[in-house]
Amino acid sequence: MNLTEAILKKKRLVLCGSGGVGKTTLAAAIALEAARRGRRSIVLTIDPARRLASALGLKELLNEPKEVPLSQCQGRLHAMMLDTKRAFDHLIRKYAPSPSACEAILENRLYQEMSSMISGSQEYMAMEQLYELNSRPEFDLLVLDTPPTRHALDFLDAPQKMAHLTSSSLVKFFLMPGLFASRTGLGLLQKGIDRVFEVFDRLAGLNFLKDLSRMISLLGDLLGGFHQRAEGVSQLLKSETTGFLLVTGTASITIQDALFFRQKISEAGLPFLGFLVNRVFPEVTRSEMQKIAGLPGPLQNKLIEAVDRCRALSLRDQNAIQVLKKMGGKKAFCQTIPALAEDVHNLEGLMRINEFLS
Repeated sequence: MNLTEAILKKKRLVLCGSGGVGKTTLAAAIALEAARRGRRSIVLTIDPARRLASALGLKELLNEPKEVPLSQCQGRLHAMMLDTKRAFDHLIRKYAPSPSACEAILENRLYQEMSSMISGSQEYMAMEQLYELNSRPEFDLLVLDTPPTRHALDFLDAPQKMAHLTSSSLVKFFLMPGLFASRTGLGLLQKGIDRVFEVFDRLAGLNFLKDLSRMISLLGDLLGGFHQRAEGVSQLLKSETTGFLLVTGTASITIQDALFFRQKISEAGLPFLGFLVNRVFPEVTRSEMQKIAGLPGPLQNKLIEAVDRCRALSLRDQNAIQVLKKMGGKKAFCQTIPALAEDVHNLEGLMRINEFLS
């Protein structure tokens, strides 16, 4: 399968790669190409910068799909940006056993801190949002722009970690009915524990343990829903209708990151499609060299020096591409996108990229 076939046939495309290799831009370009070919696509980014919104001609991106106005396009294109806090709150509202329990969780001070700051929440919520959008019939293709490669393990392991957490014996211990006098009163049976609460209250300056016990008790009824979703996300990522694309540059460090992530994808049993090699220096053709030969001496010498540098960069890029092709496997493709003269900052720029996606 090549990239064009993936854009036309897959339901979910997950773009991974180092920071700064153009992953967000390529995610938008792929979603735009899908819409140009008649599909109803949506691109989801975790990048808080305004690059994607600007490139799509939007003032801002929110935690809800926003349609991108397109002319002369058979399909439709939407975009949205992951808001971890709001996505977490949405899950609480979805699985809370009652409106009062939902309100109690959302107003819990410890939950408010954890939902914004907990390690790995961004990676897991990106997967959760993909799962949520997958259930919506108005989209044919979901394109996910993921966190940088340095979070590869957190990102790929997020669903499994959540499933393990929600079924762990430690969490179940805290949720034992006998540990709390009641789930409404939230008082402990053992009187000595009250003294521990008071000590922590004085040290922390707030009702830390009481907030913790209240939050754990209230979350108890939600763990089944979280566990079910985590298992669903894991199955979704391994589905044949999902495809993983690795975006990379040609510098040594980005190639190493790409190969590292390629190995992790393989170990996780996820469907890897191929590499997108961005900002590749083109080869210098013989006709271009002949044009230089007819120029005056001083100018010719400067241009020859510049061309020599470009040829060296082109050779480096071709060698890097060969390494990726060798390590990618027989079925994986290696799509190259040349270095453009200008940064992409609008739909016209994305369309220029699309010329090299087929």
